[in-house]
Amino acid sequence: MITEQTLNAVGIQPKEAGNQWQFECPFCGKPDHMYVNKETGAFKCHRCGEAGGWFTLRKQYGEIEGITELPPKEYKFPTDEYVISCQKKLVGPSGVEAIKYLESRKITPDLIQFFKLGIDKKDGNFVLCIPIYEDGKPVNIKYRSLPPQEKKFTRWTDGKTALFNNDILKEMKEDDPVFVTEGEIDAISLCSLGFKSIGVTGGASTIQAGWIERLSKFKKIYLVYDNDKQGDEGAKKFARRLGYERCFRVKLPTKDANEFICKGHTKEQFEEYLNNAEEYGVDNVCNITQAFIELTAEYDRKTDATALYPPWDNVKKLTGSFEPGDLIIVSAKEKTGKSTWTLNMALNWAKQGYGVLYYCLEMRPARLMRTSLKYVLHKTDEELNPQTMYQGFRKMSGWPLYFGYNYKKAAPDVIFGTIREAWKRYGISVVIFDNLHYLVRDIKHQTQEVGYVSQSFKMLAEELEIPVILVAQPKRIGRDDVMGIDDLKDSSSIGADADQVIVLWRKKTQQNADSITSFEPETLVRVDASRYMPGGETLLNFDGARATFSEIPRQEVKK
Repeated sequence: MITEQTLNAVGIQPKEAGNQWQFECPFCGKPDHMYVNKETGAFKCHRCGEAGGWFTLRKQYGEIEGITELPPKEYKFPTDEYVISCQKKLVGPSGVEAIKYLESRKITPDLIQFFKLGIDKKDGNFVLCIPIYEDGKPVNIKYRSLPPQEKKFTRWTDGKTALFNNDILKEMKEDDPVFVTEGEIDAISLCSLGFKSIGVTGGASTIQAGWIERLSKFKKIYLVYDNDKQGDEGAKKFARRLGYERCFRVKLPTKDANEFICKGHTKEQFEEYLNNAEEYGVDNVCNITQAFIELTAEYDRKTDATALYPPWDNVKKLTGSFEPGDLIIVSAKEKTGKSTWTLNMALNWAKQGYGVLYYCLEMRPARLMRTSLKYVLHKTDEELNPQTMYQGFRKMSGWPLYFGYNYKKAAPDVIFGTIREAWKRYGISVVIFDNLHYLVRDIKHQTQEVGYVSQSFKMLAEELEIPVILVAQPKRIGRDDVMGIDDLKDSSSIGADADQVIVLWRKKTQQNADSITSFEPETLVRVDASRYMPGGETLLNFDGARATFSEIPRQEVKK
C-alpha cells in the first residue's frame, strides 16, 4: 500500500485522485501528470509516458537502493487498549448474558482470561469479541452474535487474516503434534483438554499462504474440522497444501470439538478418536472403499453448481463440466483466436472466485492484461486510455487471476514446478497453458518430446486434482479446411492423453492491401473428442476488437 506518508518520505507531496496519487513528474517536470496506484505502486506520466514500478520511482528520487518489493499491505490492527476494554465489559454488568453463553459452551473463566475474550456493542446488540494475535500483538477481532440473536460472524475492519492462537507454534518443537480446528471456539475447547490447538479464521475452505509457511516445520498435523461435508472438504484441501504424508483427519461423533466437550466427553475419549485418526494415505494408492468414495464424488460433481463450465451455454452443452484431473486440448489455426477464447474462460472463472493460472509463453503479462481489459470493459484499443484502464483494473483487482510467464526459454520441469508452487500458494482451481508446442523446441525428437510433455500435463492435472487446459498447434492444413483431432501437430501423442479436444475454426477472407489475412467473425467450435460427452459443433461470434467471444442469437445463425 502506497500511503501519503510513504510518498512524503521520498520528497513527494501528492494529491489524491481516486485510487491513485497525483503529483509532478520527476522525469519531465510536468505538474500533476504523474499518477501512482495506491495498491500496486505502478506509475505512469500522462505527459511523457514514463511508466514503471515502485522501485524504479524510488530510484528516480535518489532513495537508498536495495528495496525491491512494495511495502506490505497496510493493516489497521486493533489496539491492546481496545482488547482490554472489551474484556472489562465482559466481566462487568453488561457481560452477564455473554458469560452465561460461554458457560453453556464449557468456556471457563480461566479460558476467558487466557484468550482475552470480551464483548462490545455492534448495531445495538452485544457481541462476543475473540481477539486474534500474531507475534504478541492483536491483528484481528472475530465478532460473534450472542443468543437470542441470529448466529452471525463479522471481523475487525482491515485486520489481518491470521490463525487463531498461532503464537503457540513458536514454542513448539517439530515433533510436537499440531491440532487445527475449523474455528476459534473449537480451538479453545481442545486447548482446555491440553492439546495445543490453532483455528482457521475464515471458514473451512480458507487457507492463507502464510499459514502453510508457519506450519512447514511440523511433522504431524491433526485436522479436527467439523464433522460434515464442508469440514471434510476443507480438511482435505488443507492437507493437500500441507502434504498428505503428515496430516491426519480426526472424525468426532459430534458436529465439532466444542460440542464433543459440551456433551461430557473426556480427554481420554478424545485420545481414542485421535488413535483412530484417518491417514490420507500413500500417494497414487487407494483401497476399494476410497475408490468407491471417489466414484460417488464424481457423480456429485456432475450436478455441482460450482463446477467449471465454459461461459457459453451452447458450448457447455457439448463439453459438460471440466473436472478435476481433466486435460482439455484447445487448438486452432494461427490468428483464429484460441488464446483469446481461453482467456475469456479464465476471466469468467476468476470473476466467480475460482483461482486461475493463465500461463502464457507467447505474450507477456502486460499484453494479456490489455486484452483482459478490452474484454472486461468491452472496449477497443482506441477506446482504452489510462482512466478507462484503471476503471477496468478496479473491477478486476480482487479476482484470483494469475499470469505465468518466462522471459527466457524454460525447461518443462521448471514450468511444472512453477505451476505446483502457484497451486500451493494461491489455491489454483484451473490452469490454462499457452502453448504446448512453444514449450517443445527439440526439432529432431519433437514428437517424442510432445508426448512426454502432454502426458506430464495430464499427470499434473491428476496430481493437483484440477482441470488443465492446454493450447496446442495444428499441422499445416488447407486454406479453408475445418481441422479436427487428427490435424493436431503430433496428434498421436496428444490425443491419447486428452479428455477433450476442442478446435476452433473461422473462415479466411481475402488478404487486404497490406497482405494481412483476416477472418470472418463467425467461429465454429468443435468438440472433436471427449471421454464423457458426445461432442459436436456449435457457433460463436468473435469480436476481435474487443477480445470477446459471444453466442450468436438463433435467428442470426447461418443455415
